[in-house]
Amino acid sequence: MRTVAILAVMASLSAMPATADDTSGVFLGMSGGRADTDQTLENLDLGSLGVDLDLESSSPVWGAFGGYRLNRHFGFRGGYMDFQTFDDGLDMAPVGDVPDVDLDLEGWMLGIDAYMPLASWASLGARAGYMDWKSRLRIGDYGLQSSDSGTDPFFGGGLEVNFGPSFSIEASYTRFDVDGSDVDSASLGVRLGF
Repeated sequence: MRTVAILAVMASLSAMPATADDTSGVFLGMSGGRADTDQTLENLDLGSLGVDLDLESSSPVWGAFGGYRLNRHFGFRGGYMDFQTFDDGLDMAPVGDVPDVDLDLEGWMLGIDAYMPLASWASLGARAGYMDWKSRLRIGDYGLQSSDSGTDPFFGGGLEVNFGPSFSIEASYTRFDVDGSDVDSASLGVRLGF
């Protein structure tokens, strides 16, 4: 319900009139940064064991995106995010400490952007949408694997700095819901407008 409310507020911003220094048009970009997760993977079927794993880890993250900006206040964006590999030594009851646990995560995103101009060269931004993700869990020496997938919401915001009509830098923070657990990403991106 919260995601629907966020999407409705951002959609209403599209009714605001564009200004003379409008930045509408197609854009492409890339971003990189760091992602953190603290999640419980419940009831994993690992061999004959049904176990819960607590994973607290960070990983590099990179993404590629593109979209269309309708005006200074509203746009659409789609893209791909690769969260690389979260790895951690886990406490897996009743087995005990298990080293070499890797969680790979990636996903395709689709959402909307809303902007609040601060000046002709800077804007605060907000975004929300959904990510179609897939993950793979591996426990090294045990040869155990588990995979999962789903579609869940994300939301975030940041600061955009424009260096002309076709080049900008974005600093952003985004929270992804992955099967009920949070994955937080802080990234810096570059965007080219056409």
